[in-house]
Amino acid sequence: MISLRSRSNNERILAILMRQIEKMLKDMQSEGKDLSLLKFKKFQKTHHIDCNCKKCEEAKRKNDPHMRGLSEDGFKVYVGGKKDD
Repeated sequence: MISLRSRSNNERILAILMRQIEKMLKDMQSEGKDLSLLKFKKFQKTHHIDCNCKKCEEAKRKNDPHMRGLSEDGFKVYVGGKKDD
């Protein structure tokens, strides 16, 4: 039953996020942005190179920067300027 609760909780969170994104896009459109040039790009940001946590120490030892601990996960939105009609 715990998985059912977390699933419905995740669905509620997703619905809230979708409403916020929709509002943001409508605001951008009303500001004159051309949403046909809209691009979403996923990104992941890892710990700083000077970090000394266990994951980063292991990454340094193996000389593999992809093993660093994840500090941020999200997406960026790129939009073109106003239309020149």
